[in-house]
Amino acid sequence: MRIKYFSLTLLIMSANVFVFAAPPPTVAHNSDRGPCPVTHRFIKGGWASKGVGIIGEDLKVEWAEPSEDEISDVWSLDDGGVVHSFSIRKQKSAGIKRYDADRTLKWVYTVATGRDNHSCQPLPSGHFLAGESTAGAAFMVEIDDTGKKIKEVQLVLPEAIKERSLKDIHHVFRNVRKTQGGTYLAACMHYEHAVEWDKDGNLLREFPDCHYAAIRLANGDTLVSGKKGVLQYDANQNLVWAVTAEDFARLNLKIGMICGLQRLPNGNTIISNVKHGNLTTTGDTYKVIELTPAKELVWWVDDPLFADMNLGSVQVLDVNGNATQFEVWK
Repeated sequence: MRIKYFSLTLLIMSANVFVFAAPPPTVAHNSDRGPCPVTHRFIKGGWASKGVGIIGEDLKVEWAEPSEDEISDVWSLDDGGVVHSFSIRKQKSAGIKRYDADRTLKWVYTVATGRDNHSCQPLPSGHFLAGESTAGAAFMVEIDDTGKKIKEVQLVLPEAIKERSLKDIHHVFRNVRKTQGGTYLAACMHYEHAVEWDKDGNLLREFPDCHYAAIRLANGDTLVSGKKGVLQYDANQNLVWAVTAEDFARLNLKIGMICGLQRLPNGNTIISNVKHGNLTTTGDTYKVIELTPAKELVWWVDDPLFADMNLGSVQVLDVNGNATQFEVWK
């Protein structure tokens, strides 16, 4: 049924393809920019993403699990499996789903009643990290590879987060990450900061302007996405690199809200752009882009297949790195 579903989707969308010049099948294309200098295979999820999917370099769907859930975090695993978070706001349900290499559902972890979750980071132990929020409290929770909760650390929350959580648990966290040093790092959406705690949940430090992704890079820097753009801070919390509204405008890119990020081994940065907010108001609207350290555009996702989707969580798959060993920075 899944194959029939996506075939039908592609068939419906193909009915409109004849009204414009179709690009070559192996590259995304824009008439002004020409073909992308590079191509990527990737996995996608996100809010309003219509589910999880693995997309080939030719931008054709290799596998899809349709869903209307909010999927804020999705990972391809070294064993060939897939893991993603889910949050169903109206039903007040959230958790993690884990698929085997053959794409069969292995297990589902569901948070306790009254909690929310938007993360599923794979860890070296074989576990997965959830960031669970509830009214007045938040926790880092590790799930083993049978879907069982095995560890929970309650976090000391800044007062601003605690106050907001009493009214809205859904926007406390987006992506949360355990670092190689054993600390916990979270993108706090309404608070608009990345917050770091030690292994026992004690506050360590904060990084400004972060609402969706906070990533500890291999060199110890912290990369975040926020309303001002993409920001990179060093270990002393100094801003050392940024992609701002002015940079996007120079590239003629229309940016709504920046969500997921991935730093590639070559130093380039993958940026997810969703239709929510207005960082820049004119230019080409691409769902995902790749920028070099010099902030030049080398890859973008511009295809009618994704016209009505947000791709808020993306992992590029054709680069080296084991997600369970802190080698995929997303």
